[in-house]
Amino acid sequence: MRKIGNNGNEKNKRNGKNKKNSLPKLSPAQIAVVVGILTNALKVNSVLVDKDQRVEILLEGSLRKKTKADKLAEDLDDISVSDLIEAFILRQG
Repeated sequence: MRKIGNNGNEKNKRNGKNKKNSLPKLSPAQIAVVVGILTNALKVNSVLVDKDQRVEILLEGSLRKKTKADKLAEDLDDISVSDLIEAFILRQG
């Protein structure tokens, strides 16, 4: 004899589980990558797609906080050495 209205969900209802609401399980490494990307500690260096459409994403970053010297070095990256020396000479004079 067949029950009417049984579409396979009664078992899930009895156990209090619903497959639609279950969250994916993330490993600690996956969580670290997500947090690293969201906090800008990791940046995408390259994305490779091969002939089989497999994707490889290369991330790059540092766990060390930037110091004032690091930030200054980034700011001075576009300045030539001669311009930097000239700025020091003019500052002292």
